[in-house]
Amino acid sequence: MHVWINGSLTPRNQAKIPFDDSAYLYGIGIFETLKTKNGKVLFFDKHWARLCKNARTLHLKVPLTKKPFLKTLYKALMKNLLQEATVRVMLSRSETGKPHLVIWVRPYEPYPAMCYRQGGSLILAKCVKADELPLAQLKSTSYLTRMLAREEAKKRKATESLLLDRAGFITEGASSNIFIVKNGKLCTPPLTGALLPGTRRQVVCELAQKLKIPLIQKQLTPKNLFEADEIFITSSLKDILPIAKVENKKIGLTCPGSITQKLSGAYFHLIF
Repeated sequence: MHVWINGSLTPRNQAKIPFDDSAYLYGIGIFETLKTKNGKVLFFDKHWARLCKNARTLHLKVPLTKKPFLKTLYKALMKNLLQEATVRVMLSRSETGKPHLVIWVRPYEPYPAMCYRQGGSLILAKCVKADELPLAQLKSTSYLTRMLAREEAKKRKATESLLLDRAGFITEGASSNIFIVKNGKLCTPPLTGALLPGTRRQVVCELAQKLKIPLIQKQLTPKNLFEADEIFITSSLKDILPIAKVENKKIGLTCPGSITQKLSGAYFHLIF
């Protein structure tokens, strides 16, 4: 496998970043996780917009403009002979301000098909609280909160761990956004809260409008989850993943529910 680092493709076992890299020293860096399907980078424009916005926030310079950047992604895919891939883009800088851009592609490993047929499970993270604003809205390499929550989910044999803010509201998953359905209405925490503006969250909101599914952006409590008719989570790698249980409590009558299925069908029509 080859990794693209600062302008050249390098064998993975020879790929190196200088010790003075800002992400390594201080956690000052950003990243994007993209997915390819049949050799096509999915929702590139949304990822690019978020990367550029986060770069401006952290005063990081993106060394490529949009078209050369996309061309470089495809170059890395072709070099590694991959059609179905996970693409990790990382941007940081040296102490002198020189940008470090890394593009790492690897074979995409899908989540178990059973999760999509029967639904996954969620837990409420106990080990950490959600990051505060504005840090929560940055997809940065300062990822400790989310990694601890992911480890807790792994230990408790759950699909995903949900983060709560200090007021007790659900913000997001450790690596996903959350949606619930109640009485035919789709609900998700608002972007004014402590959550990452996920690319698939945006896609689902757009699809809901197109399909005329009522969408409400409001704060959610654990009680809202337990009383929901349907729940699903979204991310670049999970797509739309239905949820059958929260803290081992069954959600709704069937999983996936009808609105989850409707949105999933429209979503997969977009990417195939």
